Amino acid sequence: MIKIPLSVRVVLLVLVTSGVLVGGMLMTVHQLMVADYESIVAERETAEIKRLASELELSQQQRMLGLEAFATRLLNNEGVLRSEQELMSLLQQTSVAKRLFPDGLLVLDANATAIAESLYVPGRLGTNYADRPHFQRARQTKEAVISAPIIGRTTGLPLISYVYPMLSSDGAIVGYAGGLLNLANTPLIDASRTAEAETSASASAITLVIDPQHRLFVSMQERFETLEPLPDDGADPLVDAALSLSPAGTLVSYQQQRYLVASQQLEPLGWIVLRAISYDQAIAPATASFRQFLFIALVAMVLIGLAGAWVARSLTHPIERITRRIDHMADNARFDSDFLEQGGPEVCALSRAMNRLANERKAADNAIHNAERFLSNILEAASEVAITATDTTGVITAFNKGAENMLGYSKADVLGIQTPAILHLREEVERRSVQLSAEQGQPVEGFRVFVEKAEQNGSETREWTYVHKDGHHVPVSLVVTPMRDSAGDISGYLGIAEDITKRKHAEKIKNEFISTVSHELRTPLTSISGALGLMVGGAFGELPEKAQKLLTTAHRNSKRLAHLINDLLDIEKIAAGKLRFDMQVQALIPLVEQALDANRHYGSVRGVSLILADNAPDVFVNVDHQRLMQVLANLLSNAIKFSPDGGNVGLVVETSDNKVIVSVIDEGSGIADSFRKQVFQRFAQADSSDTRVKEGTGLGLAITRELLEHMGGRIDFESTEGKGSRFFFELPLAQAAIVTTLKSGQDADHNDAARILVVEDDKDVANLLSIMLSGAGYHVDIAFNGTEALNSLQNKHYDLVSLDLTLPDTSGLDVIRRLREHPNTADLPIIVVSAKVEQGRLAINGDATNIDWLAKPIDQHQLIGMVQRQLSAKREHHPRILHVEDDPDLHEVVSAMAGESFTFEAAHTLEKARTRLKEQSFDVILLDIGLPDGSGWELVPDIRACQPDAKVVILSGVDMTHQQYEQVEAVLLKSQLSADTLLSGINARIQSSRLSSSTAKKLFVSYQTARKTL
Repeated sequence: MIKIPLSVRVVLLVLVTSGVLVGGMLMTVHQLMVADYESIVAERETAEIKRLASELELSQQQRMLGLEAFATRLLNNEGVLRSEQELMSLLQQTSVAKRLFPDGLLVLDANATAIAESLYVPGRLGTNYADRPHFQRARQTKEAVISAPIIGRTTGLPLISYVYPMLSSDGAIVGYAGGLLNLANTPLIDASRTAEAETSASASAITLVIDPQHRLFVSMQERFETLEPLPDDGADPLVDAALSLSPAGTLVSYQQQRYLVASQQLEPLGWIVLRAISYDQAIAPATASFRQFLFIALVAMVLIGLAGAWVARSLTHPIERITRRIDHMADNARFDSDFLEQGGPEVCALSRAMNRLANERKAADNAIHNAERFLSNILEAASEVAITATDTTGVITAFNKGAENMLGYSKADVLGIQTPAILHLREEVERRSVQLSAEQGQPVEGFRVFVEKAEQNGSETREWTYVHKDGHHVPVSLVVTPMRDSAGDISGYLGIAEDITKRKHAEKIKNEFISTVSHELRTPLTSISGALGLMVGGAFGELPEKAQKLLTTAHRNSKRLAHLINDLLDIEKIAAGKLRFDMQVQALIPLVEQALDANRHYGSVRGVSLILADNAPDVFVNVDHQRLMQVLANLLSNAIKFSPDGGNVGLVVETSDNKVIVSVIDEGSGIADSFRKQVFQRFAQADSSDTRVKEGTGLGLAITRELLEHMGGRIDFESTEGKGSRFFFELPLAQAAIVTTLKSGQDADHNDAARILVVEDDKDVANLLSIMLSGAGYHVDIAFNGTEALNSLQNKHYDLVSLDLTLPDTSGLDVIRRLREHPNTADLPIIVVSAKVEQGRLAINGDATNIDWLAKPIDQHQLIGMVQRQLSAKREHHPRILHVEDDPDLHEVVSAMAGESFTFEAAHTLEKARTRLKEQSFDVILLDIGLPDGSGWELVPDIRACQPDAKVVILSGVDMTHQQYEQVEAVLLKSQLSADTLLSGINARIQSSRLSSSTAKKLFVSYQTARKTL
């Protein structure tokens, strides 16, 4: 970098500052002057055009007055047209009209037939002109009329015809006097009258007169023998500017020059006049003035620069003297404190500062030495963690004792020689490089892999695998932090690694324990709880009162144990981030009612009534069905638990802005002020002693909060001690275009004949499920392995499958995928009943639909509710048809022909159809072509953009071309329409849509498999 002395910098600063100011002034002045002259020239040229227009108007008035005076001579005293001989005689006499119309005067009778002419033209006498527009206008208005420029039939040159109707005393037309101007011979304006008005500036201007109707160059002041047609559009910029009637002051490039133009259209001729003057000529005065101003400014800048140089020299000379003294001290490695405090105030202050600096430097050197020794001791004492430091290029600059112990390298092996890459597993670094490159949108390689995130976030904590010098692997948790100097710039990087081998081992043991609890404890508990529930429910007849009481207690405690296990496992999955959510748009009120029904029995034990407030809004939310039911169950069970016997628990649903608020209100004792901050903490209980009255783990509200936050909501509470509590949660409302396609009504009346296949390897659980489902009125078959289940499904129709994920011969997930790949079972409802629900959800990852998940142990009410919902959804689905048709009667006929198997929506215009497409989803669009506000083909791109899965069926009165057939899925002709053709056409499209969806799922699975393989 070039070092510039301070004096020079001061002078440059003065010159640059003055130059910027002067330059800004020059630019402003120049722009203002140029703008003023542009405006003056534009106004002058506009005035010139207006003058031409005035001359034209005066000339036209003179001709009309001359024609009117001449017309009075053509009538006799009785107001009757003179004889043809008299007329011919008058036309041959010298008159003002003959001078004004040198190209001919005509006399026409009342029928507009030429009967006399001043100049002979073969075939003109006897010609009727009543069909000419200007004669028709003269007949209607009985006033003088000037025609627009017309092309002569024999001459091929532009003409203007003047017509004056001659009226009798009673106002009837007795004849017409006509005058002709051949524009090739007689200019409209006398050039002698306009020559004096031309100034020297305007004399050099270009003037164009254009007839836009006939696309010809014409003139108002000169004669011309031949007509010159206008060039094509874009060939002549001045002609284009005239035709577009460019406003005054417009700049146009023409023949490598710029011109200022002004244009105006002349009435009634319709001609366009354009005046163009060279831009350089127009602003020449401004340029001359600007050059004078520029010269003055440059002289002023030179004078300012000289003054600045003198001031800079006087200021910097003492400082240069001190600088030479400091350089001398640095060369001799000696720091003196005997600077003389002489000179100006600044020099004296600098001398004092140098003397003070010398005294403080010794103290600073001692402090630095002590700090370095302290840090060195810390690094050596941290023998349980590996601490490394690098410079900005990645070369290791520090390697403590802990690093030597953990990795087997000595300081001599790595300091100043190696980078951290030698300590890491190469494959792990490469994977992280690919990941970071994808996130950052640019390659992240080499040493940048370790420090990229640390630079962005201040630090990064990540698990890595270190490689010991002898080759064995050491899992570590590495914290990387950038080190910065006093200026804030990165000077290096610090890495602190902790050996997490023992922690990894502990996590493995914990996961194995959780898996054991999940499967080995839940499975027998399912059998116990289910069997007890059936016995308590009277499935095996009436029991003795004492046995009934004991079994009820056992059943209640088995469910309590199941809830405890579920809460512990859920809170663990939430903490590990492994809890999966199957988010779907659903109606909220049916879920709330289902939760109330599921908890009424618990409330009835203590006489607590569950009440849903009236006027609950019919809203939709995007939630995981089972997780929301878990949230409601936790809140309702807590409210029941803490309510007095015989009390009420209210549930209120209300909306606010774009969210829905669900409140659960109890009449309990409220929450103490001292416990409010702990309500949503894990294992938090108001009474946590071993003698507490209310049972529970203290995990319910903590789980509830986590579940709601994962679904985009939040939870809070209000409580008054001694008066009860209100727990409420908020969820965002789903989009209207999605929710309108959902069906919230569910009916279990059709379940009587439903057949269910139970796939379960545990015979006790299988028999328990069979008893529960049979008791609810379903036909149940059992398969104890995957092969048996697939064979049963191939040989017999089932309405629903209950499936365990752990089977002896294959995985339940493989069974799901094989069912979804086959067209006959692609939409078959499945309820997964397993102890490994979350693992199954993660493995499926949304690849399959129509699946509900029920964790063991089994809740009979929850199981039956899921079955009813799945079967109702399957049987109540009607394909949705949007019928775009402007004939309401035809819509009613088509809807009746289709029957009740389809849901029809009508749209009578394109606008209404587009609105329906944005608000709702449809399976098929039945489209008419002829609509009041456009063609039905205009709607096809909107359908493809808004609802790409919808099928388009054209219902038209005329046949389509081959190209039109290719744009849609089917074409039905109205003339051949019947109920059979309509239903087959619609059903074929819906079936093809489902097959396409199944194929897409297969392709997605193949793509995911390929990605994993790569």
